[in-house]
Amino acid sequence: MTFSDHPSADDFIAFIDELADAARALLSERHEGGRFETKSDRSPVTEFDRGIERALRERIAERFPEHGIIGEEFPPERADAEYVWIMDPIDGTKSFVAGVPVFTTLIALCRDGVPVIGVVDASVSRDRWLGVEGRPTTLNGVRVRTSGRTELDGATLAWSQPDHVLDEHRAGYGSLVERVAWSVFGSASYGFGRLASGAVDVAAYSGGIGAYDVCALVPIIEGAGGAISDGDGSPITIRQPRACVAAATPELHARVLSELSA
Repeated sequence: MTFSDHPSADDFIAFIDELADAARALLSERHEGGRFETKSDRSPVTEFDRGIERALRERIAERFPEHGIIGEEFPPERADAEYVWIMDPIDGTKSFVAGVPVFTTLIALCRDGVPVIGVVDASVSRDRWLGVEGRPTTLNGVRVRTSGRTELDGATLAWSQPDHVLDEHRAGYGSLVERVAWSVFGSASYGFGRLASGAVDVAAYSGGIGAYDVCALVPIIEGAGGAISDGDGSPITIRQPRACVAAATPELHARVLSELSA
């Protein structure tokens, strides 16, 4: 039985939409990041990151007090619970601060550590991808599918953080960029959404990420016909990921992993 058959699935889906609506309303107040602080990993954080996460945490605690919560900006709560909500209030904070409108909000629900619902919400373009284990992925309520490409040569690539590449991927990353038809950089989770919609064929992170960056992507990519994993091919779960590689088909995904590890 997939999660979509769970008796509470529709309630959880409705609630994650409420959370995404709340985050979008707060982000819509201002699309330029303004003042920011620099965290220990040299990434920026703004009052909006913290304010959105705080608001979402309060809603979850009120509705599902027994559930766990993991977010980017505050310590985890009940991370070993059966159900854990995982969020990145602003994925692409650098873009947000710079006023480049590709930042998103990521929200996922994990059951026993496995992502079963995921949302990528882009407040500026008003695009919202929703993925649910066992159901087709939708963009603004309309079903979407990946491109279906199986071959690496001629594929298109969204590489989220070219300044973060693990040592074991560095040579493969260069080879991958040379083999594809063209690449875009810095799109973060928005690039994964465009992969689910068939606009690009491959999307990847290598290093510098947390579970809050990738858990929401799993049901979205898989529900659109694609494949997604950590950089070594292992599943993306609630644990700390080292990388995230997604592709339009399992065949293309295998070819990308092989190229990265060469």
